[in-house]
Amino acid sequence: MPPQPIVLYRRRWTLLFQVPFTLLMVACLAYSVLLIYAADNKLLTLIGSVGAFTSFCIAGTFGRSAWEAYREREPVVVIDESGITDLRDEDSHTVPWQAMERVLLDITENTIRVKLRTSSTESAIGVIVKALQRWQRGGDLVFLLGGLAYDARQVQMALRAHYAAAVPRRSALQ
Repeated sequence: MPPQPIVLYRRRWTLLFQVPFTLLMVACLAYSVLLIYAADNKLLTLIGSVGAFTSFCIAGTFGRSAWEAYREREPVVVIDESGITDLRDEDSHTVPWQAMERVLLDITENTIRVKLRTSSTESAIGVIVKALQRWQRGGDLVFLLGGLAYDARQVQMALRAHYAAAVPRRSALQ
């Protein structure tokens, strides 16, 4: 019996915190703009300008994130018998289990790190470049799980079961 697929969605309950905070930042932005126009003092104008810029940046970031969480209702990451698929990209594709040498769920970083199998036909420079990229990112491929609703134990078991079913000879899941 093949393992059950795991489908990860965006956390929508965070909207309860993001929307009020975004509205608070919009109110701070409005107050800062009012302070800029009402103040005759250069110091108050400078403080209001910095406050307006900061409020705008924070409100924009949280507002966009809240809008994406509200709008996106379809799956974001799918772990099934064919591999791991990240659907957030425009050109989403599945990374097959046979192409993976090692899969690691990093709970502290909220990521799935994948080390791909290396080809024996690659040049020495290509191997060095890939090793440096792997060292910098923590793997050849990194699937970000931040902002997604998931149970770490369930994802870990699914990764282990799917990898073992697809690559039965060498189980290198950590």
